[in-house]
Amino acid sequence: MDFMNSTTNEQHLKLEQTEKIIKELRHPSFSIKKQDDDLITSITLAKDISTEFKEFFILHRETGEKYSFTADSINGTYTFSVDIRSFIKKYVPEDPKEHFEFYFTVRYLIDGHEIEKDEPLSLNRFIHYESYGLTEVQDSDHHLYPYFSRKTQGFCFSINIPVRSVRYIQDSKIDTVQLKKDTLGLTGTIITKAIPINRVDTVMVGRKFGHRQVIHSDHQLTDSTDGTHLHYYDYQINLDLEECAREFFISNTNDEDFDLYFELYLNGFFDPTIIRVSNPSDANAKKNYACFSYSYGKKTKLLAPNFTGQSNNFILSVTNFENETVEYMKEILPFASVLRPFYSSRGIWIIGETPMEAKNNGWAFYRYMRQHHPEKEVYYVIDRTSPDYAKAAALGEDHLLIFKSKKYIWTLLMAQLLITTEEPFAILPTRNPLWLDELGAKNVVLQKNVLGLQDIKASLEYNAKRFKADLFFVSSKTEKRLAIETLNFPEDKVSITGLPRFDELLMDETLSEKKQKLLIFPMNHDSGLYYQSDVIEHMVLSFVSLLKNPTFLDFVHQYQLEVVAALPTSMLHYIAAFTDCNGTVLLQSQEDIQQLIKESSLLITDADPIAFDFSFLLKPVLFYQPDIKTLASEVPFNSTHTYLNELPGEITTSEESLIHLLEQIGINQFQVSRKNQQKADALLYYHDTQSNQRIYEAITDLLH
Repeated sequence: MDFMNSTTNEQHLKLEQTEKIIKELRHPSFSIKKQDDDLITSITLAKDISTEFKEFFILHRETGEKYSFTADSINGTYTFSVDIRSFIKKYVPEDPKEHFEFYFTVRYLIDGHEIEKDEPLSLNRFIHYESYGLTEVQDSDHHLYPYFSRKTQGFCFSINIPVRSVRYIQDSKIDTVQLKKDTLGLTGTIITKAIPINRVDTVMVGRKFGHRQVIHSDHQLTDSTDGTHLHYYDYQINLDLEECAREFFISNTNDEDFDLYFELYLNGFFDPTIIRVSNPSDANAKKNYACFSYSYGKKTKLLAPNFTGQSNNFILSVTNFENETVEYMKEILPFASVLRPFYSSRGIWIIGETPMEAKNNGWAFYRYMRQHHPEKEVYYVIDRTSPDYAKAAALGEDHLLIFKSKKYIWTLLMAQLLITTEEPFAILPTRNPLWLDELGAKNVVLQKNVLGLQDIKASLEYNAKRFKADLFFVSSKTEKRLAIETLNFPEDKVSITGLPRFDELLMDETLSEKKQKLLIFPMNHDSGLYYQSDVIEHMVLSFVSLLKNPTFLDFVHQYQLEVVAALPTSMLHYIAAFTDCNGTVLLQSQEDIQQLIKESSLLITDADPIAFDFSFLLKPVLFYQPDIKTLASEVPFNSTHTYLNELPGEITTSEESLIHLLEQIGINQFQVSRKNQQKADALLYYHDTQSNQRIYEAITDLLH
């Protein structure tokens, strides 16, 4: 018996070894050629082990049907041809939306073991790949898209289902940013998989006003590797800043941030693949941020590079100044460090979010300071054209620093303390890190939201882009741990206080008017308004599908709910899609979010941090995160990796399960579950209205 067991175990071991050999085997090559309506596929098999080729077949993914094809064999190369139009006519139903994947069957003989395998025509199985004339096919009836599967890397084609070509962009990075006289040069690398680049255009697009300009750039293929099927390209972008500035003067451009995009024309694709110019090798290098100025008449435009978002996307910030303010700035800067000690006794504090905003934690803390500590010399940075200017002025115009004014410049240089939100550079004159070296102030960060649902490492990590915060405020021990472990903050620079807006959020919460509102609140994406990412479109389709789902509509009717969809800036292009659904459509940027939260009974979001505020009012939250696979730089931040099941709400990836969770919430009379209440409590150490007081005391300790 022992002998038989030993023999059986030995056979199993040999079989496992054989399977491992097959799994690691790479065949020499495969190619696909499109000739008129024919797709011609050829492969060569490895010769160092015994193989017997059986057949090719095309797998219909939706039905599981296999359509077999015999192969021609010439000198060890196996080839089959399919007339794609005839294939569609014969096997595809009317109004098709189908996927087909190419396979081959081969029999391996290794150490006496004979194993037959159905294998995808995958990049992972072949050392060398070539394509000839492979393009999208369009006729009056159908649109055919050739592509490689993300799961198997196998060759496929879809019918009437568009395939995003961004999947072939493996990586993109900026190597250098350098200003020489009036030319800003960027060099870097783009890597594609399987599909080479035919042409690259570089486009500069304004975020606010949509000004679009084509920029001169060059690209050159430097390497193509077998095995990985990667193509490496070096690029160089030359941005003539003087020419840009003249163009901005002619078009009367206001303060604006310009994104740079590559329009990559991949071989075989009709439309360009659009990606950001992003991912600098060293975002801390001072030379990245050199500022250029250009004057005309009584105005000067400052053009300064910066990086924003999860992938450190390149932007060019254009800021308009009066000439006399620029001259004043040049005169005072050399003497600022000498003058500063004479004004230190005044203890000047400056608070700001962005020059156009007074609505988040910066504003809440400024209002607290003006109301409870009017003796302190505290200022708020704001643009005179801001829609929030009137309410800020109501607390005293003499405590406002008008962005780009002489008073603003002088006060900034003499300040003892600078308090900013997640965009610490937004209220600086050049709106980039260049000015940090000119300041003598301590830096305090009042983050916009509780950490954990958005990847802000690129913007808020300790010492990110030359910015070191002296004090960082969080709301719980859990969040403090995240700031230390993920953002690399020293422990003594993180203080548990709560955020300023929580004082108003939690005030009289039991008496707040709660209405029968179901609030849908998609998160904003830093993707550029004029070039939408796959993630945004996918989330729009998911939310719109939910809003039109008959079972969802029955749920809304049963509980007499008013559905409110509050859309972020990145979804402005899709307002019409939401308007066609039943419910009210709002823009997050134009609403009092805290009031909206207090009035609502239930929140559905993909990953917006406002979910934490909602949960602190002990109301149910659902996180709807449909499976999204796209370019690595566009993948939404995975919240489940941040708090490890500590989110105060259920997470679901399907519409069906989301509706089931809604029905359970209805049965429970819209009460938060005990489990989620405990999670919310763990994320808010102080459930009171004293956050501002604790922040004030922590800052006072810092300064003394």
